[in-house]
Amino acid sequence: MEYYLDERDMLQNLKGLLQINSTNADAGPIIPEAPLGTGINDAINYMLDLGSRFGFKTKNCDGYCGYIEMGAGAEMVGILTHVDTVPVGDGWSVPPFDLTIEGDKAFGRGTIDDKGPTMVALYAMKALADKGTLLNKRVRLIIGGDEEGDEWHCMNRYKATEEPPTYAFSPDSGFPAIYAEKGILSISLEKDLDPSTPVMGFFSGSQINTVPDYAKAVISDKVFESTGKPAHASQPQEGVNAMFILADELKNMGLNHPFLDLVGMATREGFNIDFEDEISGKLTLNPSIANVNRDKAVLKCDIRYPVTMTGSEIGQQIAKAVEPLGFSFTINHDLAPLHMDKGSYLIDSLQKVYEEYTGDTTGPKVIGGGTYARAFDNAVAFGGRFPEEPNTCHQTNEFWSIESMRKNFDIMTKALENLGR
Repeated sequence: MEYYLDERDMLQNLKGLLQINSTNADAGPIIPEAPLGTGINDAINYMLDLGSRFGFKTKNCDGYCGYIEMGAGAEMVGILTHVDTVPVGDGWSVPPFDLTIEGDKAFGRGTIDDKGPTMVALYAMKALADKGTLLNKRVRLIIGGDEEGDEWHCMNRYKATEEPPTYAFSPDSGFPAIYAEKGILSISLEKDLDPSTPVMGFFSGSQINTVPDYAKAVISDKVFESTGKPAHASQPQEGVNAMFILADELKNMGLNHPFLDLVGMATREGFNIDFEDEISGKLTLNPSIANVNRDKAVLKCDIRYPVTMTGSEIGQQIAKAVEPLGFSFTINHDLAPLHMDKGSYLIDSLQKVYEEYTGDTTGPKVIGGGTYARAFDNAVAFGGRFPEEPNTCHQTNEFWSIESMRKNFDIMTKALENLGR
């Protein structure tokens, strides 16, 4: 069965959503009805209003999240998305809080992560409703507002009072179907500096899950800067960490400082965490945020670890490695890995839709990213980028291919049709 996508209407509504600044932890005033910031609540309400216009049931859950629901039935298929974004950063050639179309590319912060997929999911629901497709389950688009943060306050709020989906998928990653997600460990390394330590200010990064593209040091009123390339922390090899560049430059100038020694050690090998397994591959490490003044040095890192390991195992190794430098170790957040059997009903159903549409039979895959699939039983990541597409998540000039949007719409409608039977 073929479904109709009103592409022009979808892109126009995506434009309106992108124009709302819903940057995680920097989305405007925090008020009782908008505990994550007014911008995030505005983005949630924007989607809910659109869902209401399409004739669907909607609910805002105290400004943390919301949902749009269609159909009837005792069971429910969930689509898990989010409308908060990472910070914009510098160097954009187009307005980040707007939709700019150049050829097949749709630019704007959130086009691929995750406002674009959220909009495509709603239009997939609309297409099913307009066609009169008979489903035995309800379909609920669950829209979060704190995915880019560590705590996922949005999903915690949802699960406190709302119905969990029977099956769910999150179009916040890619294809094929994703049967495993690495563990995510956020850590802090801190040291109170001795008065005899050379005075240095060092600042880099603002988001734990992003490779920092700028670093700045101040020494004796002289400013030193470096630039790199942002990337998602789950794929640090796709970026260039400005913190490393500046630390190397200062070391080569002959500056001795314990923080520079720590940055030089901040690799898989230096921390003694060069681990991997047969299921999910190598651990990744991203030194994300640096903050150093005359009194204290702090380094925060994002680590994606193999599904057969635990965060505490990783932490013990790091604590032991940094102890000689006098740095304390703290786990800020540990999100356990997700691992679903490749032969499960959910993976099998989604993978069949993907294979029939694309002809790609490489099979389900593993990612280092973390999606809302971890928040529920019987949930996996499915949808977003295709294997051949570049990953512009968290990057300057983020974009998503309009052709990819069309393909996602086609796959999503068929997946909902199959899971909803």
